[in-house]
Amino acid sequence: MRRSFTLIEIIFVLIILGIVASIGSDLLFKAYENYLISLEFSKASYKTDVALEQMARRLEYRIPYTGVSIHDISDPDTMAPLSQVNPDHKIIAWIGQAYEARRGEYNGSTNYPGWSGFADLSESNKTQLKTRGDDLNIATRIIEPIYDTNLSQANNGCALTFAAYPENVDILTAYGWKKPTGTDPTDIFAVHAQDSTTLIYDAIKPKKVYEHFVIGCSAYAIVPKSNTQGNYDLYLYYNFRPWKGERFSDGKSVLLVQNVTKFNFRRVAHSIELRLCTNSTISSDINVTICGKKVIY
Repeated sequence: MRRSFTLIEIIFVLIILGIVASIGSDLLFKAYENYLISLEFSKASYKTDVALEQMARRLEYRIPYTGVSIHDISDPDTMAPLSQVNPDHKIIAWIGQAYEARRGEYNGSTNYPGWSGFADLSESNKTQLKTRGDDLNIATRIIEPIYDTNLSQANNGCALTFAAYPENVDILTAYGWKKPTGTDPTDIFAVHAQDSTTLIYDAIKPKKVYEHFVIGCSAYAIVPKSNTQGNYDLYLYYNFRPWKGERFSDGKSVLLVQNVTKFNFRRVAHSIELRLCTNSTISSDINVTICGKKVIY
């Protein structure tokens, strides 16, 4: 009776084991590669969604008709209203409402507004605006830490505009985006709170007072900057005031998302559409690109 394998049998076994091992390692490599691709896909999708949501939340509280498009960071003086289609313009900018102060403070039963947006026309004039049911002391407390400005002081950086102003005003000069030298904005007015219900115009006075007003303490801009990977990093600029002659470069900035391959925007009727594509690199041969879209009404 034979008690051991022959040399040929051992060789065949080794060959079969080698074939099985090569197939198994290839399967394991493919499984690991698919895992990495799936992981980077999830990361790219998540950061795209988060960036779009952050931009949308700010644009949601924009002051209507104040938005402009700017050519690029090296050419900030080339700009146009968002109502005009400018596919070569890479930067979107707008004036935001001080909505945190409008929401107000919780007094135990409800939120009491810092500013309501309603003027008392019987007591308002071209020197002051009397508000209805507001507590501008609350607005001052909320605005100061957020916008680094004191609403109760003159020339503090906050301003108001009236909701009744028509869409067809010259946006660039009306809100100070690109006003001629020696001229003032025509449709936005620097103000400070004299008391809990009275806003005083600091310099420019409105020619006419309307019932509905909006307070803004900052403009915003979404700015792409080239990075070392050949793509863009997207930044949000804030705490600058065009009605005071400031550009977005005069404000503060925070990084929104890295490795952006495409950022487009357009205004459709009264809404704004954003398109964003971000890239994640797994290796020199494998890249993952995710695109998303958001419409803000």
